[in-house]
Amino acid sequence: MSDNIASDAKIKQPKLFEQFMRLVDRNELSHAYLFTGEDGAGQNAVAMGVAMRLFCTNVKDGYPCGKCAECTRIMNHDHPDVVITKPDGLSIKVDQIRHVKSEFTKSAMEGSKKVFIISDADKMTTGAANSLLKFIEEPTGNVVSFLISQNRNLILPTIVSRTQVVEFPSIGKDVMNQELRKSGILPSQINLLMSMTNSLSEIKRWQADNWFSSLQEVVSKWFGYLVKGNLMAMPYIQMALMPLITNKERQQVALSMMIGVFDETLEIKYGTLKKDTTKFPDIISETKQAAQEWSSDQLMTMLEELLNMRGSLMVNVNFQNVIESVTLKMLTIVKS
Repeated sequence: MSDNIASDAKIKQPKLFEQFMRLVDRNELSHAYLFTGEDGAGQNAVAMGVAMRLFCTNVKDGYPCGKCAECTRIMNHDHPDVVITKPDGLSIKVDQIRHVKSEFTKSAMEGSKKVFIISDADKMTTGAANSLLKFIEEPTGNVVSFLISQNRNLILPTIVSRTQVVEFPSIGKDVMNQELRKSGILPSQINLLMSMTNSLSEIKRWQADNWFSSLQEVVSKWFGYLVKGNLMAMPYIQMALMPLITNKERQQVALSMMIGVFDETLEIKYGTLKKDTTKFPDIISETKQAAQEWSSDQLMTMLEELLNMRGSLMVNVNFQNVIESVTLKMLTIVKS
């Protein structure tokens, strides 16, 4: 995220942010909003940007400056009239909501409004949600609340019905690319990650402990064995892949990555792989070799085996057994 949160909002959601700036200008903000959409789509940035616009002392062209004392305090989470609440551990507890309510019953200290931002609002306990419901039903003074959640279905329907729901569209690929580069993601991983998810929180989780890099290396080597028809592809699954597959999510990520390398090989074969879009730059020689040596039918058959795995994993079959079975079939196809 940039030093100016409002700039992030303008980049990620230019139309939505402009609409909210107009609402502030016309003094037409609703008392409560629910921002939903994929993680990283700019929900927090827009909410913070609106708060900054309400208090900014140097508004420029209808947008907060991001530099004045008021904007700076809001960005530093140090403004008494802008309260940001997020999960304490795994959930947002009732005492957190009660504290905010008590603060907001006091008169605004430094402005005509108070702003309440709840991140991960779907993680409120039942008690917290009920306490918030009473607060939203009977707002005190000029309070604007922003609830942020990736999934509106996890929010109490009674709360949803009392908010104005704003669906945030996914950010564009160019913006996503910029965000990943800012986050220090390796250039060699960006295209692959963007082909697998639009969620920045998922990407952060996958990057923890260098897990994604290790998986990419293992899948690449596994594919290299297949290209050579090397039977080492079989024991390599148990030796290198399985230690990385510690839960259901990681099974799906590994499978998606395997599907991705075959998909890219098909693109090379059909001449549709665009420049600078390769997802596996470190094994481009192997994917090109496979595209040249394997027929379209062979490639499609192997890809279908992987796609069928998704259905198998839905019914709790053993991941190792299935991927070893698929690998054996692939080796047979390669040698046919």
